[in-house]
Amino acid sequence: MQQQQAPQVNIAATTEVLCECGNPSFKEVMYMRKESRLMSGLPEDRLVPIQLMACDKCGELVESFIPSPLKQFYGKDANKSI
Repeated sequence: MQQQQAPQVNIAATTEVLCECGNPSFKEVMYMRKESRLMSGLPEDRLVPIQLMACDKCGELVESFIPSPLKQFYGKDANKSI
């Protein structure tokens, strides 16, 4: 079985991504959600990890990095009092 190689990236043809605060570095952050056993059909509730990217300086989640289905929970317009 052959391993698939990642495409080569010409770094000179890319543009820098900055946070709104101007910082160019980011970190992975993990949010946890609990799914009821009644909804999943499993014998116990389960934890669902949600991995997102946040600014390494100010800690804000980067809106453009949040997948569309998760923006209602973690985007700028989300209800933060959950």
